[in-house]
Amino acid sequence: MVKIKIAILSDIHGNCVALREVIKDAQENNVDKFLILGDLVNDLPFGNETLAIVKDLTDIVLKGNKEQYLIEYDTEKYDWKNIQFRTVKFMYNELTRENIEYIKTLPHSRSLEFEGVKLLIAHGSPESVEEQLHQDSREQLDYYTQNLNEDVLIFGHTHDKMWYENINGKLVVNAGCLGVSPYYTSLAEYVILDINNGKIDNIDLRHVKYDLEIIKQKIIESGILSHDKVLMNLSFCGIDGNGIIRHKFFKEAKELMLERSGKWYKDDAKGIFTYFKLFDDDIWLGLAEKYKDYFVF
Repeated sequence: MVKIKIAILSDIHGNCVALREVIKDAQENNVDKFLILGDLVNDLPFGNETLAIVKDLTDIVLKGNKEQYLIEYDTEKYDWKNIQFRTVKFMYNELTRENIEYIKTLPHSRSLEFEGVKLLIAHGSPESVEEQLHQDSREQLDYYTQNLNEDVLIFGHTHDKMWYENINGKLVVNAGCLGVSPYYTSLAEYVILDINNGKIDNIDLRHVKYDLEIIKQKIIESGILSHDKVLMNLSFCGIDGNGIIRHKFFKEAKELMLERSGKWYKDDAKGIFTYFKLFDDDIWLGLAEKYKDYFVF
């Protein structure tokens, strides 16, 4: 009888502090293998530190939309003037050239097999780093499971609570968010799959505590706050249990942009940047003033 325990980590978003605690928790649970599903960096300004941990941990690593933004910026050198992009530009400039080249090598999905169980891992969906698969996305989930050669489909990206479900005879697993949880928790999320004799024997949805004060101090020391405070405050809301504020901020910004111009995405954007939310600076700063009581920086 062959047993293997696999840890599935997604959406680290530069949170190296949470990542270290998750790895410690996984090792204490005798995990044999780590899979990482993308969005390794961005949001928190510790890209090189995070990638050093990732590269030392496993060679099964995907890119997410956050990596794709950086890859396309490296290629296209977009002229970003909006305040909201200052954090991404800071992070691009922080990364070493070696790490830029590393993320360029990462696939957005992979098919794997462990002891007879076949997995398809992706960041967003099997077809896109940006597509979101929520538990109520029944049409999309039916489409991907009906055409799935593997036994299991695993993804992240949505920042929804972790969940799993059997759909069309296939196991579907949302691995949650390790680094910047959305609405409900200040804990890091990840999944452990137990494969026992050719079958998935157990699915453990793990929540791990980490020190938010360390994150806060590292943000201050990074120098990013001299470039941008708004997005960094919103990111911190996403790790201290106030992620709903981040959600409300972007929802209101979208509504204001639609009211002003009827546009949400930049018409002439290329590639992944068709998905970038482009807010006028006065809207961005006006909402920052509205929600400032929730900001810590």
